[in-house]
Amino acid sequence: MQIPSQPDPTLAVPRSLEDVIHAADISTEPFDEQVLWSQLVTSAPPSESCSDFERRGVVAELNAWRFMRSSDPNSGPWGIYWAPLASGKMADGTDFHNPDIVDIDPDIIQHWVNRALSLQHPALRARYADLAWEIGNARRRDADGPAKRAFLIGNPGALASIAIDGYLDAVEGGQLRDEHDCWEYLDRAVQLSLTINDSVRTARAKVALFNYQRLLVSRPERFLWWRLDDLTRTKRRQLNLSDEELQEIIAGLEEALTRSANLENLESFDPHAAMQAADRLAKLLADGPEEVQRVIKVGAGAYEAAAAKASAMLAIAWLEDLMPRYRSMGLTEDAKRVENTIVSRAKDAKQEMSRHSVTVEIPAEQVQKWIDVVAGETADHALSRVAQSCLLTEDSSQRSVETMMAHAPLMSLFSTTIMGRDGFTEATIGSVKDDIAGHTLKHAAEQFSQRAQLLHLLLHHTIGRHGLDIEAFLAHARSVPWFALHREPLLREGLMAWFDADAVKAIHVLVPQVEAACRDLLDFTGGSIRKFNPLTGGFEVIGMGAVLNHPRFVEGVPKDIRFHLRALYCEPRGINLRNHLAHGLTTKDALGIPMANWVVHSVLLLGILELIEATDTRS
Repeated sequence: MQIPSQPDPTLAVPRSLEDVIHAADISTEPFDEQVLWSQLVTSAPPSESCSDFERRGVVAELNAWRFMRSSDPNSGPWGIYWAPLASGKMADGTDFHNPDIVDIDPDIIQHWVNRALSLQHPALRARYADLAWEIGNARRRDADGPAKRAFLIGNPGALASIAIDGYLDAVEGGQLRDEHDCWEYLDRAVQLSLTINDSVRTARAKVALFNYQRLLVSRPERFLWWRLDDLTRTKRRQLNLSDEELQEIIAGLEEALTRSANLENLESFDPHAAMQAADRLAKLLADGPEEVQRVIKVGAGAYEAAAAKASAMLAIAWLEDLMPRYRSMGLTEDAKRVENTIVSRAKDAKQEMSRHSVTVEIPAEQVQKWIDVVAGETADHALSRVAQSCLLTEDSSQRSVETMMAHAPLMSLFSTTIMGRDGFTEATIGSVKDDIAGHTLKHAAEQFSQRAQLLHLLLHHTIGRHGLDIEAFLAHARSVPWFALHREPLLREGLMAWFDADAVKAIHVLVPQVEAACRDLLDFTGGSIRKFNPLTGGFEVIGMGAVLNHPRFVEGVPKDIRFHLRALYCEPRGINLRNHLAHGLTTKDALGIPMANWVVHSVLLLGILELIEATDTRS
């Protein structure tokens, strides 16, 4: 157990820092690591006034209190308990960490060892010993040859023992200011005792855990009731928890659930805490599904009670999470009750949203010039030019999103929820950085609305200039084999409705023809368009979403056409027209002439697919 204390040959701690450490060592006030760190920073002498030895002493002392404790060593850059205060990338792309363990040499490790051996305060001893143990091991692991030997310090396992004893002494002696720090110290003591396989210290750490929990329970103040479960959940076998100790954990969670779910006491009512306690209990209870159902109903009931008093949007956000919980527990009646509540509050949620719009004016002469160019002087390929000119491309939509991100960096950090008419979330889009694809599709959906008037003018002008009729549109569709002849009567019926300005009929007739054409197109590329249904014992065709995302479709169809069709027909982050139409989720107002124009444009778009592949004229 003995560790030699050796002089620090290449560093000297300035007197101002020694005074701070000494004051903390003999203090009887509750200890706070952050307070000591602040005192050290403000007491550090200017670098220019220090000798080389003193500058190294400042680095050794300040870095000892700048390393952060990590709850997950795998998330840090070094795979150890201690983590940097800050990390990032330099201009040349290299990583930087502050502080960095590569700056910790054998002399600094020895300095920390000396601190651990000479100081009296258990919290100080624990930290210095832990740093020397953990970082010393990491540096020795990564070093080679003589450098590896330089990091060998006596009996390193003894450092872990000193750290464990210091952490436990500090908690048991009531020498820490903050409850969070107490749990951190207890957690680290358990980790270290298990790491060095010290059964005596593991047993002591377990006793300290339960004693501290009992101390907090005896006090009237609120406390971190979940921490005991956190610290023991994955270590029950290693800690050799008895049935009585497990029941004590369960009793504590039950008490937290009851307290947090009590709406009559607003000071303690907390639906988030109630649900968390219920979830934890569900993993511990071994008395059958009825007990699990009981605690889930209590926790979820707290959310329902809170939702009843909350705004509609907030209430729906809370309630949506309850439905899968209830269903997974077999509580179908409770799930249906929540579903009905969400639907009943959908109208209020819509009214709580505010609409923001910006007027964009395009000079009439510019619009007319564009229309004249696209419509052309002759009817030859006029419809093909209409299809190409109004195609929404993925790259263009993404560039627009990136431009908006540059002008509104704060907004780009937030996620976006798309709510359906019934109040339920249809899609969630992450931040721009994490979900650029989702934002690109959402922007495309907005572009369909913004460009609808241009498409309407273009179609109207092109038809009028060249005297185009239904036969011209049908001839355009016949130019490709995926508009099958046996479906032409329905295609004709839909186009006739569109020419007669019957948008609702046109959309209902034409959307299935567009889907069928996409499916036949997949068939032409060699993709399978059917799947077996074990329930009926027969085969059925795959849906439009599966068609557009099929690997063969992705390989054989230009990405901009795929993107355009996905955003319009079968993406919850886009318009989702096909799915809303198929499931009766749309309204008459949404099925006007602007939307019918886009469906007709899809017919034109699919009719030029071979032209795009043969001439590569798409830009």
